[in-house]
Amino acid sequence: MKTMLIVPFFFFVSTAFAQDTLPAKTPGSTGEGIAFSENLNFDGQHGGLCSVVGTVIDKSSREPIANAKVTLLGTKLSAYTSSDGQYTIDSISEGIYQVKAEANGYDPQIMNNVGIDHTKKAAGFFTLQKMEQEPPDFVAVEKQPRPIKNPGPVYPEQARNDGIEGTVWVKIWVDEHGNARKAVILRTDAEILNQATIDASMNWKFKPAMMDGKPVAVWVTIPFKFKMDNPKMNQPKTK
Repeated sequence: MKTMLIVPFFFFVSTAFAQDTLPAKTPGSTGEGIAFSENLNFDGQHGGLCSVVGTVIDKSSREPIANAKVTLLGTKLSAYTSSDGQYTIDSISEGIYQVKAEANGYDPQIMNNVGIDHTKKAAGFFTLQKMEQEPPDFVAVEKQPRPIKNPGPVYPEQARNDGIEGTVWVKIWVDEHGNARKAVILRTDAEILNQATIDASMNWKFKPAMMDGKPVAVWVTIPFKFKMDNPKMNQPKTK
């Protein structure tokens, strides 16, 4: 008979003067999953302006995405895709742009350093990944997630100078790959400690929870304890 555990799970973290950590991750902001055609065809427009034309499709099904919004960031220029996933943005001045594609239910994608020349028409092809649904608060599992990378938070300088201590409870969405996808503060003794807690927790890596031999997404709850009198505890402990 299978033994089933019900999550969320609780880990305990204690820190004092922690080592630096990387900034929190923001899914969908680095241009992943975007393809621009290698052989672009260009046609000049009247008045020295140009266009961007292209298609937005679903990354998994390869079907076109209707009503996706494509925007030249830093301008007021944008367009929505038609039922066949195609879009056109006209009247663009030459320059270097970021082009963003977004659609309801999908992770937004950004293409950086897109050069626009007044003698050219650029064709941009976007493939968008559907957003993963957050797991419910309670999930039945056979194996709970286990931290395999758990960097401690940086003690905020102002909090250290003011002698502020306390515990921050954070809820982390751990996906099927063991990555931290989202962090939510549940309870805090001092708001000044919140951002350091979120930044650290988003850099945690887990061995994912398992059910029926497959990884599953869950929430875990972790208390980060900030104490001034234990400078040797640079890394968090778990149990």
